[in-house]
Amino acid sequence: MLTACGGGSGGGSGFFGTGSGSSASSTGSSSEPSSGSPSGASPTAPGSLTLAQQIEQLERKGGYPTLDRSADIAGPDAKKNGVRDDIEAWINTLNVTEPQREALMQKAKSLQQTLLVDLADKDAVQRVGEGLMASTHCGATRFKPFAEFIGPNQKIEAMTANTRQRAERYMQYNKASSGSVTTLPNHDTCEP
Repeated sequence: MLTACGGGSGGGSGFFGTGSGSSASSTGSSSEPSSGSPSGASPTAPGSLTLAQQIEQLERKGGYPTLDRSADIAGPDAKKNGVRDDIEAWINTLNVTEPQREALMQKAKSLQQTLLVDLADKDAVQRVGEGLMASTHCGATRFKPFAEFIGPNQKIEAMTANTRQRAERYMQYNKASSGSVTTLPNHDTCEP
């Protein structure tokens, strides 16, 4: 039996906050002038691009997903399926089976809930933690070996908290869930 204590994504990915650039370009657009250093990103050498400019260049070339960087914590969700549109678009580009895609969508939906849950409602925070654990278990049943789930899971976690406001909210969720205990289910937890 696997048990997770609160304060993580229910999968132990540990990706968020490891210098991955998950919250780069935290405010405004990434087309800020090159003079000065937007959001603390600074060039590494004279004439080089800032981190925000490098990300923008990768997005234009298709080497990095174009992420929503609006101030809205929830971000756009045109389908109202609980997954931010930019993250769903990225998941749909992956070379995975349909059951694996569904597991990644479930993970994205559960991570999105960490940003939206009422942090004063301990029961709601606990349910979100259980949803994270259920989505991790679903990923474990759809990806063999499980290691194939870890990379996309970590990227979804980083993309979910891709602005300063979202990253702060995600940290607040982790603080609110600290000390809670969730057990990895031993039944099918994949959403229909």
